[in-house]
Amino acid sequence: MSKLAITLLALLPSFWMLWHCGGTPHLGYFHDDGIYAGTAASVAEGRGLRVESLPGEPWQVKYPPLFPLYLALGVKWEPALTFLVWVLLPVLMFLLWRWRGDPWMVLLLGWNVYSVIFASTALSEIFATVWLVASIHLLEKDRFRASAVCAAMAYLVRSALIALPAAAVLWLLWRRRFRDALIYSAIFAPFFVAWSYFAASHMMPNLKGPWVYYISYPQIFRESMSWELLPTVLSTNFQSLIASLGGVLFFNSGDSFLDVNFARILLFASISGLVREFRRHGLAPYPLMAIPYLVLLVVWNFVPTERFLFPLLPLLLAGLVTELRHIYAMLQSTWEKQRGATIVIGALVAAGAFWMVERNSLAAWRSPIAIARNYRELAADRDLAYQWIIANTSPDANFLAAEDPALRRHTGRHAIGIHCPARYFYTNDMKGIYAYHDSLIRNMSAENLSYVLIGPNDLAQDLNGSDREKILSDWKTRPDLETVYENSRFQIRRRLN
Repeated sequence: MSKLAITLLALLPSFWMLWHCGGTPHLGYFHDDGIYAGTAASVAEGRGLRVESLPGEPWQVKYPPLFPLYLALGVKWEPALTFLVWVLLPVLMFLLWRWRGDPWMVLLLGWNVYSVIFASTALSEIFATVWLVASIHLLEKDRFRASAVCAAMAYLVRSALIALPAAAVLWLLWRRRFRDALIYSAIFAPFFVAWSYFAASHMMPNLKGPWVYYISYPQIFRESMSWELLPTVLSTNFQSLIASLGGVLFFNSGDSFLDVNFARILLFASISGLVREFRRHGLAPYPLMAIPYLVLLVVWNFVPTERFLFPLLPLLLAGLVTELRHIYAMLQSTWEKQRGATIVIGALVAAGAFWMVERNSLAAWRSPIAIARNYRELAADRDLAYQWIIANTSPDANFLAAEDPALRRHTGRHAIGIHCPARYFYTNDMKGIYAYHDSLIRNMSAENLSYVLIGPNDLAQDLNGSDREKILSDWKTRPDLETVYENSRFQIRRRLN
């Protein structure tokens, strides 16, 4: 089968997603996608890198600038925006062909649920992975100058990919290419210095409260981390890291003992394949890059989900395919002498491979569509709420709203979102979580917020049903707010003092 036919086959789930979505109706579901799109809109309108949804529209210095600059090419027209985020997936597949030339890797990437999700909304994962794989491929081809430029682009998409140039320099030093390592560093350094200077010089003054989440990674870390909390963060993040590494290979909810452990088996097989490649060909830059990247995820005060592990998916697939081919070669060599054992082992491996493909395929065709369908079902009631806001509130009225980028995009009103500090979740401090959400309402006057927009998806990604309902019920009934608008799904309440 030709490369084009295999690529088109790999793209079928994302085609299916585009056909059903008809655009990006769920833009803002992950919140970061809404922030990226809002910053892109600000760039497209000539206002520069701004957090468009926040009151005062401060400079966006938390997320690096390259992805919003890319989205700005089509953010004002939804079909163009949809194309810009989708086309990155075939570009990544093209790079996989160049890097490894393995059809199974391309197919497994395309039929991965996270590939389909990220190719259907304005998240930076695929864009970052494109630059990452391009840089790795160029470095392995000894085009280290071009590799350094691509590494800089990857860093300007995702800050954590600072691990890429660091690993590349170490790899060059390992090979005693000291001059090349120096040149690589000299090419990357201006990009790093320029963005660091821009971020420092445009930092919002007197940053505090709910604004911190939007503006500063370092301050989030300082405010959330403590020496007492560190052991809990490291332990929780390490366990989540193992689960997410397996989860990005095998879609599972984490509830089934069999699912979780099968994902770990696939992870073990992938690592085994990478070790096998190391023994055959020596140290490679991609696995070397993965080490500091994983360390960053473990020490950072956010639980590393599959989303954060997506840039390592090509590497994990390479290891898994290598190991499966090794097992196949072993089974071929033992066929004549031990047919019974070969049949049993071969059947188990084939069943496992089929289960992985079946589970990932079903998820790739169903889960992304479910997200978009949910938003489409809410569209009528959401639009009614937005129309009321446009007709009955002042243009300078500020809101407390979980989906603040969507509110800004559809009504022009600014809002502060709902982002409970991670330290409460690490310690399972429900009392602290309740107190934080209560303080959001009590501090509305200090933050110059006049209204609360309450919707059916609020807090759903952070809290379970009962805890979430308890907080939302409090917001819907507390006496210091009055209801000024309500439909079957959305409620708008106004601050009374």
